[in-house]
Amino acid sequence: MSNLVKSLNLIAHPKLEKSLGYEANNRWVTFHWEPEINQIMYSDGKNIGTGITLAWQIFLQHPLVSAEVEDYRLNQTDKYWLILDRQTRNLYVGEEQIVPIMFEQPESLTLLACLNEKNDDLPNSQVQNYSQKQQMKHLIPLGIAGGLIAAFAASSWLFVGEKFQQFKQDANNTVAVSGNACGPGGSNDFSYFFNTTSGNKELHLVGIYEARSDHQGGYHPTGTVDIRIERQERPIVLVLSAYEPVQWNVSLKTGVNLEKIIVNGYHDQKVSGVADVPIEEFSYQETGNYFGKFAYRWDKFSPSADTLSLVTNLEQLTKTSLVSFQGCYRGTSFTVK
Repeated sequence: MSNLVKSLNLIAHPKLEKSLGYEANNRWVTFHWEPEINQIMYSDGKNIGTGITLAWQIFLQHPLVSAEVEDYRLNQTDKYWLILDRQTRNLYVGEEQIVPIMFEQPESLTLLACLNEKNDDLPNSQVQNYSQKQQMKHLIPLGIAGGLIAAFAASSWLFVGEKFQQFKQDANNTVAVSGNACGPGGSNDFSYFFNTTSGNKELHLVGIYEARSDHQGGYHPTGTVDIRIERQERPIVLVLSAYEPVQWNVSLKTGVNLEKIIVNGYHDQKVSGVADVPIEEFSYQETGNYFGKFAYRWDKFSPSADTLSLVTNLEQLTKTSLVSFQGCYRGTSFTVK
């Protein structure tokens, strides 16, 4: 196993991730501590959000867990992240500088899983040693953390299910968003949603995780994203969302009616280029108030629970239906047409 990622001698309880606040269904999910706000965060390569801090603390204090992770200070620093393979229930600890890159490159996660699987071509003695090691892995009991979100989870998924059906029906009217990508230096995983609207104004969302890749630990440099608005059909409410700090440079084609800009971020978000347009900021680092969800990917016909949650909050706030979403893990330029 790489020195950057270590397999723990633990097998996760089937409800561990749900107890920690993760509700989506991707195979891999990571949890890490954000010391600036004393909050647990999760990410699965598509969804980013805040977890349940009390459950995280209870989990780390369990004797079986604390014996394995005490050297990594997972409740004090973001230098190391916990990785869960939801298929095998194996747990790993990885360095902050490498884990996000692994989620950008899924083949590295596949390799990680393979390194922890039984190899039938090994000599019998090695196979036996491996089997004994697997049997010696500790099964983590759920404990009291499991009940922390049970009631919320049931009502939350009912609501998300209803919302998903709405978006699935709307997706029948989806049209291609042409000429867009993640921009120079982007992550080349551009995804989108676009729908017709009959309202008197439009809601457009651009979401990324980061604009540059050289952040680590307590170092969070501000990236730059260029946003070009060309759409002129109706007044526009523009939402710009990122986890890492971003300077959003917005330019407008003549005739565009940009009614308002909303920025959502964990770290500070800045907007330039539109001096006369009202800006409403929801960034935890700057305002102490944010939506707690980040969206940078929209899978065809199946937007994630976090994406739906963010969109629902935005629609309720603006009283406007979503017309378009564009996103990348790392993005540097987008156009709203």
